[in-house]
Amino acid sequence: MPLAGHGCRPTALRRRAGRPQLKRDPLGAHAPMHIMFLLPLLGLAVQGPPQDSLAQVILRLEAQRRASHLTGDATQLAAILADDFIDIGANGLHRTKQQNVEDTRSHVIRWTTLVVSNEQVQVFDSTAAVVTGEQQGAGTYRGQPFARRTRYLRVYLKRRGRWQNVAAQSALITP
Repeated sequence: MPLAGHGCRPTALRRRAGRPQLKRDPLGAHAPMHIMFLLPLLGLAVQGPPQDSLAQVILRLEAQRRASHLTGDATQLAAILADDFIDIGANGLHRTKQQNVEDTRSHVIRWTTLVVSNEQVQVFDSTAAVVTGEQQGAGTYRGQPFARRTRYLRVYLKRRGRWQNVAAQSALITP
């Protein structure tokens, strides 16, 4: 029989002050119970970054997206938008990634102001996120000035280890 506290089996009962007492083996007989308690904690440790940090990743992508619009950086915009990206603009038009990137590259649209408020991110199972917010924007489209306030929704998916904007929709906020 192994020494008490060092074996893999329960240890024998011993007598102390006339009463039988179980001398416990630190992990031996109770190891399955310890493992059952620790497994859920281990699962929490390996499941990845907390939702808050994923939200911060998405907010950084949103900031990069705005910066690419303001600077006319079509290459950066193309990196953020998924190849199958769809956009329903505040005017109701359906646009693709290619259309958005080309209009930015050729300066068909030039943003001079993009101010965001009430921006919120909701992350779903660490592979999908939805961003909502309001935006005050101004610039020119095909040489014509515009200014508008919109409420928007954008969807991001994590594909092959990389977050991409796959869909966007905006609506005019009227006074």
